[in-house]
Amino acid sequence: MTSIAGRGRGAEREATQRLVEAMFGSGTVLGHTACGAPKVEGCGDGRVSVSHGAGCAVVALCGHGMRVGVDAESAREQLRRVTGRILTAAERKVLPLPEQCDIRMLQRIWTAKEAVYKLTPENGRMTLGEIDVLRAEDLDAWRRGDSIVSRGGARVSFVELEGDGLLAVATMVSSREGRG
Repeated sequence: MTSIAGRGRGAEREATQRLVEAMFGSGTVLGHTACGAPKVEGCGDGRVSVSHGAGCAVVALCGHGMRVGVDAESAREQLRRVTGRILTAAERKVLPLPEQCDIRMLQRIWTAKEAVYKLTPENGRMTLGEIDVLRAEDLDAWRRGDSIVSRGGARVSFVELEGDGLLAVATMVSSREGRG
């Protein structure tokens, strides 16, 4: 992870490219999968995940046979406008209306869904509104920012970043470790 010196999407993309080249060598190409998730050309799908936002660029790398998804976001009011569209029917029953929610809770939901989406590139036809991460029994854990396990079996852990930033890291949970 690296801090971003400038502001805006251009500065974020530049910082991400520098980080990718530092990890994989000069001239490494940062592209996108068919579903739009960032990928590093030449690395297996799901082994590398990239995100930029909340004043940082993040590149996560997993060993052979493992997968990872990351997302970094700032807590911003725009999340209230999109949250209604990204919640599953089950999540809508658990969560109050977006305008009544704590912005940090909405930020956790958004980053968790984005990280899980990047974790499972074969689900490219899915939308964030089809990824179920919020369970009623985990609501207190969500409020605290503890790691959670999605209905699809992904463990999502959160890291508080400087300012109002949040990083979500998603990995697959073994059948011995969690519930699906």
